[in-house]
Amino acid sequence: MKKNLAIALTALGLLAACKDNSAPRSAVPGDVVVINFAGFMNGVQFDGGTAAGYPLQLGSGTFIPGFEEQLVGAKAGDKLEINIVFPTEYYPALAGKPATFKVEVIEIK
Repeated sequence: MKKNLAIALTALGLLAACKDNSAPRSAVPGDVVVINFAGFMNGVQFDGGTAAGYPLQLGSGTFIPGFEEQLVGAKAGDKLEINIVFPTEYYPALAGKPATFKVEVIEIK
């Protein structure tokens, strides 16, 4: 019995030593990244381009082409500038225009 207990305690110690949760992992397609973001055109923030705590699944195609792809590899705590060009078939006021989104990655699920 003492031998089994010693083996179990050793195994638990090894598992604890191997498990490192201190380093955040990078986002991959399929992950949900929780982000805060604000969109800017010519340095001016535009209406409707801001959200806080937004859960975005990478690879879902929910956002403008090029946006989600630039979040792949990001880690919780990262602050990024994502540059995109709105599609020509987008809202007339934004269609075909470049924009920059300031993004903060809050969490990766």
